[in-house]
Amino acid sequence: MKKFIISISSIVCFASCNDFLDKAPLDSPSDKTFLANETEIQMAVTGCYTILWTDWEGMPFFLAFEELSDNGWDRNTNDVQKLSQGANDAKSSFVETIWRTCYSGITRCNYLINNLSNVTGVSEAVINQARAEAQFLRAYYYAYLVDLYGDVPLLLETVTLDNAEIPRSSKADVLSLVFKDYDEAAAVLGTQYKPTSGRPTRQAALALKARIALYNEQWDVAIAAASEVMKLEGAEVGLDPSFPNLFTYEGQDSEEILFSIQYLFGQYVHPIFRLFGGRNGGGHANKIPSYQLVDSYTCTDGLPIDRSPLYNPAQPWEHRDPRLAWTFALPSSGYADWTQEPGCLFQGFQFETHRDSVKCFNYHTTPPSYVDNQDALNAYASFSGINWRKYVNDKNYGDVNNCDNNIIVIRYAEVLLIYAEAKVKAGQVDQSVYTALNKIRARAGMPDITATDPNELFYAIARERRHELAGEGQRLSDIRRWKIAEKVMNGYLLGRMQKAYPAKAPVIDAWGTPDYEAAGIPVASDMNDPNTSMRTVDLRTFNPNKDYLWPIPYIERLTNPALTQNPNWE
Repeated sequence: MKKFIISISSIVCFASCNDFLDKAPLDSPSDKTFLANETEIQMAVTGCYTILWTDWEGMPFFLAFEELSDNGWDRNTNDVQKLSQGANDAKSSFVETIWRTCYSGITRCNYLINNLSNVTGVSEAVINQARAEAQFLRAYYYAYLVDLYGDVPLLLETVTLDNAEIPRSSKADVLSLVFKDYDEAAAVLGTQYKPTSGRPTRQAALALKARIALYNEQWDVAIAAASEVMKLEGAEVGLDPSFPNLFTYEGQDSEEILFSIQYLFGQYVHPIFRLFGGRNGGGHANKIPSYQLVDSYTCTDGLPIDRSPLYNPAQPWEHRDPRLAWTFALPSSGYADWTQEPGCLFQGFQFETHRDSVKCFNYHTTPPSYVDNQDALNAYASFSGINWRKYVNDKNYGDVNNCDNNIIVIRYAEVLLIYAEAKVKAGQVDQSVYTALNKIRARAGMPDITATDPNELFYAIARERRHELAGEGQRLSDIRRWKIAEKVMNGYLLGRMQKAYPAKAPVIDAWGTPDYEAAGIPVASDMNDPNTSMRTVDLRTFNPNKDYLWPIPYIERLTNPALTQNPNWE
Protein backbone atom coordinates (compact mmCIF):
# COMPACT_ATOMS: atom_id res chain seq x y z
CA MET A 1 0.00 0.00 0.00
CA LYS A 2 1.82 3.12 -1.23
CA LYS A 3 1.89 6.37 0.72
CA PHE A 4 2.86 9.70 -0.85
CA ILE A 5 4.33 12.70 0.95
CA ILE A 6 1.56 14.92 -0.35
CA SER A 7 -0.81 12.94 1.88
CA ILE A 8 1.03 13.07 5.19
CA SER A 9 -2.06 14.49 6.86
CA SER A 10 -4.00 11.38 5.93
CA ILE A 11 -1.60 8.98 7.64
CA VAL A 12 -3.98 8.78 10.58
CA CYS A 13 -6.55 7.02 8.45
CA PHE A 14 -4.09 4.28 7.58
CA ALA A 15 -3.71 3.34 11.24
CA SER A 16 -7.02 1.52 11.18
CA CYS A 17 -6.21 -0.62 8.12
CA ASN A 18 -6.18 -4.37 8.53
CA ASP A 19 -2.82 -6.04 9.09
CA PHE A 20 -2.80 -7.68 5.67
CA LEU A 21 -2.96 -4.22 4.08
CA ASP A 22 -0.52 -2.65 6.53
CA LYS A 23 2.65 -3.81 4.83
CA ALA A 24 5.63 -1.60 4.09
CA PRO A 25 6.18 -1.27 0.32
CA LEU A 26 9.60 -2.08 -1.05
CA ASP A 27 9.76 0.69 -3.66
CA SER A 28 8.40 3.82 -1.91
CA PRO A 29 8.03 5.46 1.51
CA SER A 30 5.68 3.94 4.06
CA ASP A 31 4.16 5.26 7.25
CA LYS A 32 5.81 2.27 8.97
CA THR A 33 9.34 3.36 8.05
CA PHE A 34 8.93 6.94 6.86
CA LEU A 35 11.67 9.44 7.76
CA ALA A 36 14.26 6.70 7.55
CA ASN A 37 16.83 8.79 5.68
CA GLU A 38 17.71 12.31 4.56
CA THR A 39 15.79 12.01 1.29
CA GLU A 40 12.59 11.20 3.13
CA ILE A 41 13.15 14.07 5.57
CA GLN A 42 13.40 16.46 2.62
CA MET A 43 10.22 14.97 1.15
CA ALA A 44 8.43 15.58 4.44
CA VAL A 45 9.70 19.17 4.60
CA THR A 46 8.45 19.73 1.05
CA GLY A 47 5.07 18.40 2.15
CA CYS A 48 4.90 21.11 4.80
CA TYR A 49 5.48 23.78 2.15
CA THR A 50 2.91 22.59 -0.37
CA ILE A 51 0.10 24.12 1.70
CA LEU A 52 1.50 27.55 0.82
CA TRP A 53 0.16 27.06 -2.70
CA THR A 54 -3.40 26.49 -1.51
CA ASP A 55 -5.24 29.10 -3.46
CA TRP A 56 -8.42 31.02 -3.94
CA GLU A 57 -9.25 31.06 -7.65
CA GLY A 58 -5.62 30.31 -8.38
CA MET A 59 -3.91 33.02 -6.31
CA PRO A 60 -2.47 32.74 -2.79
CA PHE A 61 -5.41 32.94 -0.41
CA PHE A 62 -4.10 35.94 1.55
CA LEU A 63 -4.29 38.17 -1.54
CA ALA A 64 -8.06 37.62 -1.46
CA PHE A 65 -8.09 39.41 1.90
CA GLU A 66 -7.76 42.73 0.04
CA GLU A 67 -11.18 42.11 -1.48
CA LEU A 68 -12.55 41.49 2.02
CA SER A 69 -11.50 44.99 3.05
CA ASP A 70 -12.20 48.54 1.95
CA ASN A 71 -9.23 48.27 -0.40
CA GLY A 72 -10.86 46.07 -3.00
CA TRP A 73 -13.72 44.06 -4.45
CA ASP A 74 -14.17 40.60 -5.93
CA ARG A 75 -16.45 40.77 -8.97
CA ASN A 76 -17.18 37.04 -8.99
CA THR A 77 -20.32 36.05 -7.15
CA ASN A 78 -18.57 33.84 -4.63
CA ASP A 79 -18.10 33.50 -0.89
CA VAL A 80 -15.42 36.21 -0.79
CA GLN A 81 -17.93 38.69 -2.15
CA LYS A 82 -20.59 37.45 0.27
CA LEU A 83 -18.17 37.69 3.19
CA SER A 84 -17.45 41.35 2.40
CA GLN A 85 -21.20 42.01 2.17
CA GLY A 86 -21.88 40.49 5.58
CA ALA A 87 -24.00 37.84 3.85
CA ASN A 88 -22.00 34.75 4.76
CA ASP A 89 -22.54 32.10 7.40
CA ALA A 90 -20.61 29.23 8.97
CA LYS A 91 -20.97 27.26 5.73
CA SER A 92 -18.87 29.78 3.78
CA SER A 93 -16.53 27.87 1.48
CA PHE A 94 -13.83 30.53 1.86
CA VAL A 95 -13.96 30.45 5.66
CA GLU A 96 -13.78 26.65 5.53
CA THR A 97 -10.93 26.67 2.99
CA ILE A 98 -8.68 28.82 5.17
CA TRP A 99 -9.37 26.70 8.27
CA ARG A 100 -8.77 23.44 6.41
CA THR A 101 -5.70 24.79 4.65
CA CYS A 102 -4.01 25.91 7.86
CA TYR A 103 -4.75 22.72 9.77
CA SER A 104 -3.58 20.59 6.88
CA GLY A 105 -0.26 22.43 7.01
CA ILE A 106 -0.10 22.12 10.81
CA THR A 107 -0.73 18.37 10.60
CA ARG A 108 2.15 17.90 8.20
CA CYS A 109 4.46 20.02 10.34
CA ASN A 110 3.48 18.11 13.49
CA TYR A 111 4.15 14.77 11.84
CA LEU A 112 7.64 15.85 10.85
CA ILE A 113 8.51 17.49 14.17
CA ASN A 114 7.26 14.54 16.19
CA ASN A 115 9.05 11.88 14.17
CA LEU A 116 12.47 13.43 13.64
CA SER A 117 13.65 12.01 16.97
CA ASN A 118 13.24 8.51 15.54
CA VAL A 119 15.61 9.11 12.64
CA THR A 120 19.07 7.54 12.79
CA GLY A 121 22.05 7.85 10.52
CA VAL A 122 21.28 11.46 9.52
CA SER A 123 23.37 14.42 10.62
CA GLU A 124 22.16 16.60 13.45
CA ALA A 125 22.41 19.63 11.18
CA VAL A 126 19.94 18.16 8.68
CA ILE A 127 17.50 17.21 11.45
CA ASN A 128 17.73 20.63 13.11
CA GLN A 129 17.18 22.43 9.81
CA ALA A 130 14.13 20.30 8.98
CA ARG A 131 12.65 20.88 12.43
CA ALA A 132 13.25 24.63 12.20
CA GLU A 133 11.54 24.90 8.82
CA ALA A 134 8.57 22.89 10.08
CA GLN A 135 8.30 25.10 13.17
CA PHE A 136 8.47 28.22 11.01
CA LEU A 137 5.61 26.95 8.85
CA ARG A 138 3.53 25.70 11.78
CA ALA A 139 3.76 29.14 13.37
CA TYR A 140 2.80 30.74 10.04
CA TYR A 141 -0.35 28.62 9.73
CA TYR A 142 -1.37 29.11 13.37
CA ALA A 143 -0.88 32.86 13.08
CA TYR A 144 -3.56 33.04 10.40
CA LEU A 145 -5.93 30.90 12.46
CA VAL A 146 -5.78 33.04 15.62
CA ASP A 147 -5.99 36.25 13.60
CA LEU A 148 -9.15 35.16 11.79
CA TYR A 149 -10.96 32.86 14.24
CA GLY A 150 -9.59 33.76 17.69
CA ASP A 151 -9.45 30.70 19.95
CA VAL A 152 -8.67 27.55 17.96
CA PRO A 153 -7.69 23.95 18.75
CA LEU A 154 -3.99 23.70 19.57
CA LEU A 155 -2.73 20.52 17.92
CA LEU A 156 0.80 19.34 18.64
CA GLU A 157 0.38 15.64 17.96
CA THR A 158 -1.07 13.59 15.13
CA VAL A 159 -4.83 13.36 15.53
CA THR A 160 -6.42 9.91 15.45
CA LEU A 161 -10.03 8.82 15.54
CA ASP A 162 -9.64 8.28 19.28
CA ASN A 163 -8.58 11.85 20.08
CA ALA A 164 -10.27 13.82 17.29
CA GLU A 165 -12.70 15.76 19.52
CA ILE A 166 -10.42 18.59 20.60
CA PRO A 167 -11.81 21.82 22.08
CA ARG A 168 -10.54 25.29 21.28
CA SER A 169 -7.51 26.57 23.16
CA SER A 170 -7.22 30.19 24.18
CA LYS A 171 -5.73 32.59 21.69
CA ALA A 172 -3.04 33.40 24.27
CA ASP A 173 -1.95 29.76 24.46
CA VAL A 174 -1.76 29.45 20.69
CA LEU A 175 0.23 32.68 20.43
CA SER A 176 2.69 31.32 23.00
CA LEU A 177 3.36 28.40 20.69
CA VAL A 178 3.64 30.70 17.66
CA PHE A 179 6.26 32.86 19.37
CA LYS A 180 8.12 29.80 20.65
CA ASP A 181 8.17 28.21 17.20
CA TYR A 182 9.43 31.37 15.54
CA ASP A 183 12.12 31.84 18.20
CA GLU A 184 13.36 28.26 18.00
CA ALA A 185 13.31 28.37 14.20
CA ALA A 186 15.20 31.69 14.17
CA ALA A 187 17.89 30.19 16.42
CA VAL A 188 18.66 27.57 13.76
CA LEU A 189 17.92 29.24 10.45
CA GLY A 190 20.71 31.21 8.80
CA THR A 191 20.63 34.81 7.67
CA GLN A 192 22.07 34.43 4.18
CA TYR A 193 19.18 34.24 1.78
CA LYS A 194 18.21 34.23 -1.83
CA PRO A 195 14.46 34.90 -1.98
CA THR A 196 13.93 32.54 -4.91
CA SER A 197 15.24 29.65 -2.81
CA GLY A 198 11.89 29.60 -1.02
CA ARG A 199 13.53 28.66 2.29
CA PRO A 200 12.96 30.75 5.44
CA THR A 201 15.72 32.58 7.26
CA ARG A 202 16.24 33.95 10.75
CA GLN A 203 15.02 37.34 9.56
CA ALA A 204 11.88 35.85 8.02
CA ALA A 205 10.98 34.08 11.27
CA LEU A 206 11.55 37.23 13.32
CA ALA A 207 9.66 39.42 10.85
CA LEU A 208 6.59 37.20 10.94
CA LYS A 209 6.83 37.01 14.72
CA ALA A 210 6.85 40.82 14.80
CA ARG A 211 3.78 40.92 12.55
CA ILE A 212 1.62 38.62 14.67
CA ALA A 213 2.83 40.33 17.86
CA LEU A 214 1.75 43.69 16.43
CA TYR A 215 -1.63 42.25 15.47
CA ASN A 216 -2.11 41.20 19.09
CA GLU A 217 -0.87 44.40 20.73
CA GLN A 218 2.20 42.76 22.23
CA TRP A 219 4.24 45.87 21.55
CA ASP A 220 7.46 44.86 23.30
CA VAL A 221 7.55 41.51 21.50
CA ALA A 222 6.98 43.22 18.16
CA ILE A 223 9.66 45.85 18.84
CA ALA A 224 12.24 43.27 19.90
CA ALA A 225 11.64 40.97 16.91
CA ALA A 226 11.61 43.82 14.40
CA SER A 227 14.76 45.29 15.95
CA GLU A 228 16.63 42.04 15.41
CA VAL A 229 15.75 42.13 11.72
CA MET A 230 16.71 45.79 11.46
CA LYS A 231 20.19 44.99 12.81
CA LEU A 232 20.79 43.09 9.55
CA GLU A 233 20.09 46.12 7.37
CA GLY A 234 22.96 46.74 4.99
CA ALA A 235 24.16 43.16 5.35
CA GLU A 236 21.36 40.70 4.65
CA VAL A 237 18.28 42.92 4.32
CA GLY A 238 17.39 46.38 3.06
CA LEU A 239 14.91 48.41 1.07
CA ASP A 240 14.97 47.90 -2.67
CA PRO A 241 15.82 51.22 -4.35
CA SER A 242 12.89 50.58 -6.71
CA PHE A 243 9.44 50.00 -5.24
CA PRO A 244 7.83 48.73 -8.49
CA ASN A 245 10.76 46.36 -9.05
CA LEU A 246 9.60 44.23 -6.11
CA PHE A 247 6.56 42.89 -7.98
CA THR A 248 8.29 41.95 -11.22
CA TYR A 249 10.21 38.91 -12.37
CA GLU A 250 13.39 40.96 -12.31
CA GLY A 251 12.93 41.87 -8.65
CA GLN A 252 12.26 38.44 -7.19
CA ASP A 253 15.69 38.24 -5.54
CA SER A 254 15.54 41.68 -3.95
CA GLU A 255 17.07 41.89 -0.48
CA GLU A 256 13.82 43.51 0.67
CA ILE A 257 11.86 40.27 0.18
CA LEU A 258 12.17 38.27 3.40
CA PHE A 259 9.91 35.38 2.42
CA SER A 260 7.89 34.64 -0.70
CA ILE A 261 5.79 31.85 -2.17
CA GLN A 262 7.62 30.24 -5.06
CA TYR A 263 6.12 29.53 -8.46
CA LEU A 264 7.64 27.68 -11.41
CA PHE A 265 6.18 27.33 -14.89
CA GLY A 266 5.09 23.75 -15.48
CA GLN A 267 4.66 23.01 -11.77
CA TYR A 268 3.04 25.79 -9.74
CA VAL A 269 1.55 28.79 -11.53
CA HIS A 270 -1.10 31.41 -10.82
CA PRO A 271 -3.47 33.48 -13.01
CA ILE A 272 -2.90 36.92 -11.49
CA PHE A 273 -2.35 38.50 -14.92
CA ARG A 274 -5.93 37.46 -15.76
CA LEU A 275 -7.50 38.14 -12.35
CA PHE A 276 -5.98 41.62 -11.91
CA GLY A 277 -5.44 42.56 -15.54
CA GLY A 278 -7.52 44.76 -17.82
CA ARG A 279 -9.69 43.61 -20.69
CA ASN A 280 -7.36 44.92 -23.38
CA GLY A 281 -4.52 42.76 -22.09
CA GLY A 282 -6.61 39.59 -21.86
CA GLY A 283 -7.50 40.02 -18.20
CA HIS A 284 -10.90 39.79 -16.55
CA ALA A 285 -10.56 42.48 -13.86
CA ASN A 286 -12.05 40.04 -11.34
CA LYS A 287 -10.22 41.60 -8.39
CA ILE A 288 -10.16 45.38 -8.41
CA PRO A 289 -9.19 48.23 -6.07
CA SER A 290 -11.77 50.63 -4.70
CA TYR A 291 -11.87 54.27 -5.69
CA GLN A 292 -11.75 55.15 -1.99
CA LEU A 293 -8.31 53.54 -1.79
CA VAL A 294 -7.02 55.54 -4.75
CA ASP A 295 -8.27 58.82 -3.33
CA SER A 296 -6.67 58.06 0.05
CA TYR A 297 -3.18 58.65 -1.42
CA THR A 298 -1.73 62.06 -0.64
CA CYS A 299 -0.13 64.61 -2.92
CA THR A 300 3.63 64.90 -3.17
CA ASP A 301 3.63 67.57 -0.46
CA GLY A 302 2.38 64.91 1.96
CA LEU A 303 -1.06 66.49 2.34
CA PRO A 304 -4.35 64.70 1.61
CA ILE A 305 -6.07 65.72 -1.59
CA ASP A 306 -8.76 67.75 0.23
CA ARG A 307 -6.04 69.99 1.76
CA SER A 308 -3.21 70.08 -0.77
CA PRO A 309 -2.91 73.06 -3.14
CA LEU A 310 -1.27 70.67 -5.60
CA TYR A 311 -4.45 68.68 -6.18
CA ASN A 312 -6.21 69.36 -9.47
CA PRO A 313 -9.58 67.55 -9.74
CA ALA A 314 -9.41 67.71 -13.54
CA GLN A 315 -6.06 65.90 -13.55
CA PRO A 316 -6.32 63.89 -10.32
CA TRP A 317 -3.23 61.69 -10.77
CA GLU A 318 -0.72 64.48 -11.11
CA HIS A 319 1.44 65.57 -8.15
CA ARG A 320 0.49 62.47 -6.17
CA ASP A 321 2.48 59.99 -4.09
CA PRO A 322 4.39 57.98 -6.75
CA ARG A 323 3.18 54.74 -5.17
CA LEU A 324 -0.25 55.55 -6.58
CA ALA A 325 0.94 55.00 -10.16
CA TRP A 326 3.20 52.12 -9.12
CA THR A 327 0.35 50.25 -7.41
CA PHE A 328 -2.55 50.89 -9.81
CA ALA A 329 -3.37 51.18 -13.48
CA LEU A 330 -4.83 54.69 -13.70
CA PRO A 331 -6.99 56.16 -16.49
CA SER A 332 -4.90 58.18 -18.90
CA SER A 333 -7.37 61.09 -18.92
CA GLY A 334 -6.23 61.91 -15.39
CA TYR A 335 -2.95 63.30 -16.75
CA ALA A 336 -2.21 66.39 -18.82
CA ASP A 337 0.17 64.28 -20.91
CA TRP A 338 -0.53 60.60 -20.30
CA THR A 339 2.32 59.42 -22.58
CA GLN A 340 4.81 60.67 -19.98
CA GLU A 341 3.17 58.99 -16.99
CA PRO A 342 3.78 55.40 -15.82
CA GLY A 343 0.35 54.80 -14.33
CA CYS A 344 -1.66 54.56 -17.51
CA LEU A 345 0.42 52.24 -19.70
CA PHE A 346 -0.89 48.86 -18.59
CA GLN A 347 -0.25 45.42 -20.07
CA GLY A 348 1.09 47.10 -23.18
CA PHE A 349 -2.02 49.22 -23.78
CA GLN A 350 -3.10 52.77 -23.07
CA PHE A 351 -5.34 52.37 -20.02
CA GLU A 352 -8.52 54.43 -20.19
CA THR A 353 -11.90 53.69 -18.60
CA HIS A 354 -13.85 56.79 -19.68
CA ARG A 355 -16.87 55.21 -21.36
CA ASP A 356 -16.61 57.45 -24.45
CA SER A 357 -12.97 56.43 -25.05
CA VAL A 358 -13.85 53.68 -27.48
CA LYS A 359 -10.32 53.49 -28.97
CA CYS A 360 -6.89 53.23 -27.35
CA PHE A 361 -3.27 52.56 -28.33
CA ASN A 362 -1.85 49.04 -28.44
CA TYR A 363 1.92 49.14 -27.87
CA HIS A 364 2.43 45.49 -28.68
CA THR A 365 2.64 46.50 -32.33
CA THR A 366 5.28 48.60 -34.08
CA PRO A 367 4.24 51.31 -34.62
CA PRO A 368 1.50 51.39 -31.95
CA SER A 369 -1.93 50.64 -33.38
CA TYR A 370 -5.26 52.23 -32.55
CA VAL A 371 -7.66 49.51 -31.41
CA ASP A 372 -11.05 49.05 -29.80
CA ASN A 373 -10.76 49.90 -26.10
CA GLN A 374 -12.17 46.94 -24.20
CA ASP A 375 -11.41 48.61 -20.85
CA ALA A 376 -14.21 51.05 -21.73
CA LEU A 377 -16.42 48.92 -23.99
CA ASN A 378 -16.51 45.54 -22.25
CA ALA A 379 -19.39 45.08 -19.81
CA TYR A 380 -17.04 43.33 -17.38
CA ALA A 381 -14.17 45.80 -17.48
CA SER A 382 -13.07 47.19 -14.11
CA PHE A 383 -16.19 48.32 -12.26
CA SER A 384 -14.18 50.89 -10.30
CA GLY A 385 -12.33 52.18 -13.37
CA ILE A 386 -8.99 51.22 -11.77
CA ASN A 387 -6.92 48.01 -11.84
CA TRP A 388 -4.26 46.53 -9.58
CA ARG A 389 -0.77 46.82 -11.05
CA LYS A 390 1.29 44.85 -8.50
CA TYR A 391 2.24 41.38 -9.81
CA VAL A 392 0.83 42.08 -13.29
CA ASN A 393 3.84 41.57 -15.58
CA ASP A 394 3.87 42.12 -19.33
CA LYS A 395 5.89 38.91 -19.68
CA ASN A 396 2.62 37.02 -19.19
CA TYR A 397 0.79 38.73 -22.04
CA GLY A 398 -0.74 36.02 -24.23
CA ASP A 399 -0.58 33.34 -21.51
CA VAL A 400 -2.70 34.91 -18.82
CA ASN A 401 -3.22 31.84 -16.61
CA ASN A 402 0.36 30.62 -16.38
CA CYS A 403 2.21 33.22 -14.32
CA ASP A 404 5.16 32.06 -12.24
CA ASN A 405 6.33 35.27 -10.60
CA ASN A 406 6.68 34.75 -6.86
CA ILE A 407 4.24 36.29 -4.37
CA ILE A 408 5.66 38.14 -1.36
CA VAL A 409 4.63 37.00 2.12
CA ILE A 410 6.58 39.67 4.00
CA ARG A 411 9.18 42.29 3.07
CA TYR A 412 11.50 44.59 4.96
CA ALA A 413 9.37 47.72 4.50
CA GLU A 414 6.66 46.06 6.56
CA VAL A 415 9.16 45.33 9.34
CA LEU A 416 10.00 49.05 9.53
CA LEU A 417 6.30 49.89 9.70
CA ILE A 418 5.73 47.27 12.41
CA TYR A 419 8.59 48.71 14.45
CA ALA A 420 7.33 52.29 14.10
CA GLU A 421 3.75 51.46 15.06
CA ALA A 422 4.72 49.26 18.02
CA LYS A 423 7.07 51.93 19.37
CA VAL A 424 4.36 54.59 19.18
CA LYS A 425 1.78 52.32 20.81
CA ALA A 426 4.25 51.40 23.56
CA GLY A 427 4.81 55.07 24.31
CA GLN A 428 8.43 54.89 23.17
CA VAL A 429 8.54 57.58 20.50
CA ASP A 430 12.15 58.44 19.67
CA GLN A 431 14.25 59.23 16.63
CA SER A 432 14.34 55.56 15.59
CA VAL A 433 10.61 55.72 14.82
CA TYR A 434 11.08 58.59 12.37
CA THR A 435 14.18 57.00 10.86
CA ALA A 436 12.36 53.73 10.15
CA LEU A 437 9.26 55.42 8.79
CA ASN A 438 11.02 57.98 6.66
CA LYS A 439 13.28 55.46 4.96
CA ILE A 440 10.15 54.14 3.30
CA ARG A 441 8.96 57.66 2.51
CA ALA A 442 12.32 58.63 1.03
CA ARG A 443 12.27 55.69 -1.38
CA ALA A 444 8.95 56.94 -2.73
CA GLY A 445 10.26 60.51 -2.96
CA MET A 446 7.81 61.67 -0.30
CA PRO A 447 8.55 64.25 2.43
CA ASP A 448 9.42 63.12 5.95
CA ILE A 449 6.74 62.56 8.54
CA THR A 450 7.50 64.89 11.44
CA ALA A 451 4.36 64.75 13.60
CA THR A 452 5.20 64.88 17.29
CA ASP A 453 1.75 64.23 18.73
CA PRO A 454 1.55 60.44 19.29
CA ASN A 455 -2.00 60.23 17.91
CA GLU A 456 -1.09 62.12 14.74
CA LEU A 457 2.02 60.00 14.36
CA PHE A 458 0.01 56.80 14.70
CA TYR A 459 -2.47 57.95 12.04
CA ALA A 460 0.43 58.78 9.73
CA ILE A 461 1.81 55.27 10.20
CA ALA A 462 -1.63 53.75 9.58
CA ARG A 463 -1.94 55.69 6.31
CA GLU A 464 1.59 54.71 5.36
CA ARG A 465 0.77 51.02 5.87
CA ARG A 466 -2.23 51.34 3.59
CA HIS A 467 -0.28 53.03 0.80
CA GLU A 468 2.89 50.96 1.03
CA LEU A 469 1.22 47.55 1.40
CA ALA A 470 -1.95 47.98 -0.70
CA GLY A 471 -2.77 44.83 -2.63
CA GLU A 472 -0.50 42.59 -0.52
CA GLY A 473 -3.08 41.09 1.84
CA GLN A 474 -2.57 43.11 5.06
CA ARG A 475 -5.50 45.54 5.02
CA LEU A 476 -8.12 43.12 6.39
CA SER A 477 -6.08 42.46 9.52
CA ASP A 478 -5.35 46.16 9.92
CA ILE A 479 -8.95 47.38 9.87
CA ARG A 480 -9.96 44.59 12.25
CA ARG A 481 -7.22 45.17 14.81
CA TRP A 482 -7.69 48.95 14.67
CA LYS A 483 -11.44 48.38 15.13
CA ILE A 484 -12.36 50.58 12.18
CA ALA A 485 -13.92 47.84 10.04
CA GLU A 486 -17.40 48.80 11.25
CA LYS A 487 -16.80 52.27 9.79
CA VAL A 488 -15.01 51.51 6.52
CA MET A 489 -16.95 48.31 5.71
CA ASN A 490 -20.46 49.69 6.19
CA GLY A 491 -21.63 51.43 3.04
CA TYR A 492 -20.81 51.54 -0.63
CA LEU A 493 -17.57 50.53 -2.29
CA LEU A 494 -17.18 53.06 -5.09
CA GLY A 495 -15.91 53.38 -8.62
CA ARG A 496 -15.14 56.39 -10.80
CA MET A 497 -17.74 58.49 -12.54
CA GLN A 498 -18.11 56.80 -15.88
CA LYS A 499 -17.40 59.87 -17.99
CA ALA A 500 -15.82 62.38 -15.61
CA TYR A 501 -14.00 62.95 -12.34
CA PRO A 502 -15.43 64.68 -9.26
CA ALA A 503 -15.15 68.46 -9.49
CA LYS A 504 -13.57 68.58 -6.04
CA ALA A 505 -11.87 66.31 -3.55
CA PRO A 506 -13.78 64.22 -1.02
CA VAL A 507 -13.31 64.90 2.67
CA ILE A 508 -10.40 62.79 3.96
CA ASP A 509 -10.37 61.71 7.63
CA ALA A 510 -7.39 60.94 9.88
CA TRP A 511 -7.27 57.32 8.69
CA GLY A 512 -7.13 58.49 5.07
CA THR A 513 -10.71 57.38 4.33
CA PRO A 514 -12.54 59.55 1.77
CA ASP A 515 -16.12 60.72 2.34
CA TYR A 516 -17.72 61.89 -0.91
CA GLU A 517 -21.16 62.77 0.37
CA ALA A 518 -19.64 64.98 3.08
CA ALA A 519 -18.05 66.99 0.26
CA GLY A 520 -21.33 67.17 -1.67
CA ILE A 521 -20.24 64.65 -4.30
CA PRO A 522 -23.24 62.51 -5.29
CA VAL A 523 -23.12 58.76 -4.77
CA ALA A 524 -25.65 57.17 -7.10
CA SER A 525 -26.86 53.80 -5.93
CA ASP A 526 -29.11 53.50 -8.97
CA MET A 527 -26.52 54.75 -11.49
CA ASN A 528 -29.05 57.13 -13.10
CA ASP A 529 -26.42 59.82 -13.57
CA PRO A 530 -23.02 58.15 -14.09
CA ASN A 531 -21.43 61.39 -15.31
CA THR A 532 -21.87 63.33 -12.08
CA SER A 533 -22.14 60.62 -9.44
CA MET A 534 -19.66 58.12 -8.07
CA ARG A 535 -20.42 54.59 -9.20
CA THR A 536 -21.67 52.26 -6.47
CA VAL A 537 -19.91 48.97 -7.10
CA ASP A 538 -21.01 47.06 -3.99
CA LEU A 539 -22.85 47.55 -0.71
CA ARG A 540 -20.88 46.35 2.29
CA THR A 541 -22.20 45.42 5.73
CA PHE A 542 -20.10 44.80 8.83
CA ASN A 543 -21.64 43.82 12.16
CA PRO A 544 -19.17 44.68 14.96
CA ASN A 545 -20.97 42.26 17.28
CA LYS A 546 -19.80 39.28 15.27
CA ASP A 547 -17.70 40.14 12.22
CA TYR A 548 -14.45 40.85 14.04
CA LEU A 549 -14.10 37.05 14.16
CA TRP A 550 -14.95 34.58 11.45
CA PRO A 551 -17.28 31.70 12.28
CA ILE A 552 -15.93 28.27 13.11
CA PRO A 553 -16.82 26.32 9.94
CA TYR A 554 -20.06 24.36 10.14
CA ILE A 555 -18.52 21.10 8.99
CA GLU A 556 -15.84 21.31 11.67
CA ARG A 557 -18.38 21.68 14.45
CA LEU A 558 -20.49 18.91 12.96
CA THR A 559 -17.58 16.46 13.04
CA ASN A 560 -16.09 17.79 16.29
CA PRO A 561 -18.83 18.55 18.87
CA ALA A 562 -16.18 19.86 21.28
CA LEU A 563 -15.83 23.02 19.19
CA THR A 564 -17.77 26.06 20.35
CA GLN A 565 -18.92 28.80 17.98
CA ASN A 566 -17.79 32.43 17.94
CA PRO A 567 -20.27 35.00 19.33
CA ASN A 568 -23.45 35.63 17.33
CA TRP A 569 -22.67 33.01 14.69
CA GLU A 570 -24.81 29.92 14.33
